[in-house]
Amino acid sequence: MKKCLRFSHDVKTELKPWTHLDFGGGDDCDDFNFAVVGDRAGRPAKGVFEEALKKINLMNPDFVMSVGDFIPGGCMEDMSEAFFRSQWDFFENILKDCEPPFFRVPGNHDIVGEDIPEFPEVDKLTERLWKEQFGVTYYSFVFKDVLFLCLNSMEGWHNISKEQLEWALDTLHQNSGVRWTMIFLHDPKTWISENFAVLEKELYFRNYTVFAGDIHQYTRYRRQGRNYYMLGLTGAESQRAGIPAKGVSFGEFQQLAWVSFKNGEPRVSILELEGIHYDDVVTIPKLTWLTPRYFRGDKPITSKEADILEAKGLKIHREIGKYDF
Repeated sequence: MKKCLRFSHDVKTELKPWTHLDFGGGDDCDDFNFAVVGDRAGRPAKGVFEEALKKINLMNPDFVMSVGDFIPGGCMEDMSEAFFRSQWDFFENILKDCEPPFFRVPGNHDIVGEDIPEFPEVDKLTERLWKEQFGVTYYSFVFKDVLFLCLNSMEGWHNISKEQLEWALDTLHQNSGVRWTMIFLHDPKTWISENFAVLEKELYFRNYTVFAGDIHQYTRYRRQGRNYYMLGLTGAESQRAGIPAKGVSFGEFQQLAWVSFKNGEPRVSILELEGIHYDDVVTIPKLTWLTPRYFRGDKPITSKEADILEAKGLKIHREIGKYDF
């Protein structure tokens, strides 16, 4: 295995939340590419995630990121440890076909959290199984002077814990000189939580991008003049059980995100498994169906705010004004 001299991480456990570190590309260039997969669970569509991995291998990114929900998780008929282990064995066997390094982030089907209040012990069970396999539930790494924060949004109800917040703030302070920060988590509702607001305040004077999943519907948001992406399906079925995905205009289609770092900033494309789309294929102003109110996360930045940030050398998307809902 070749060693990338421009990769470092903060994971101290022997077990790691990634598959391997045989990166594509080379150390001598600042440019690199990575793919991001959306939700495979809770209702996996047979063979779709496997096909996505084949196409990822063809495109040969340096590595693959994720936003969680790899296994179906608990069902009311079986909450046993053996049942969860069998699902992990099945998924990890699929993942063996992924040639680039694959970085895991927990979803609510992987670590149940408080999703099933009738079975509180399942939260501890699924967290233990995660740690037994992958060591940690949140972590960071730096690749070619870009910081990757991989968060666990399953520690609280649509929130990150105080301990995790302190770790994230400390990680940002220790990596104050990176050229960009990429954040990955599962639950987009975490974006509007109290602790994430503290993290956003710390991020305000940095270049950063955020990726989440969970809702099975792709949407791009603007917050603080930055891009926040809610990825949709990479192997999962549509948001509504038994109903076919509505298609690209609704953000419901089998997809990958492709991120290219070029000239110092990320360029994001949304690749349908049957085609390619620009990242604004669905934005809040373009939505053609009513989303829950708490997902109306577009937060237009004022001209004055944009001036302040750009004066500090940051790259800001100017979308001045309010959206009419």
